[in-house]
Amino acid sequence: MFQRRTDPFDLPSGGHEITVVLQKGCHLEGRLQFEGTARIDGSFKGEIFTPDILIIGDEAQVTGQVEADVVIISGHFSGDVYATQRVEIQAPAVVRGTIQTAILQIEEGAVFDGKTKMLGPLPGLPRQTKVN
Repeated sequence: MFQRRTDPFDLPSGGHEITVVLQKGCHLEGRLQFEGTARIDGSFKGEIFTPDILIIGDEAQVTGQVEADVVIISGHFSGDVYATQRVEIQAPAVVRGTIQTAILQIEEGAVFDGKTKMLGPLPGLPRQTKVN
């Protein structure tokens, strides 16, 4: 029923490469705004804004607010996430806070303690019809 990914960060198609990296051992506080794909493996406290992809790695500690297209979390996150496309919470993630997104995927072994608000269906996705 549940499968562990062999590729821990299955990025959406389109040739995305990681353009911003906050490595393990690095600590940053403030506002981070970027285009492209970012990966955080260190600690960050503050606000993150991107029209693209944010990856929070296994050993990352992130606290604050995130606005992105896609957010993939496998580390520790505390705060609010707004993702226009989707949020993936992958083991061994621990996520506490509020998530607003169109698609929320939580892998077995990951922890989510918080609230979620599902956004409307994405354009181009088939709508499910209720069968009586």
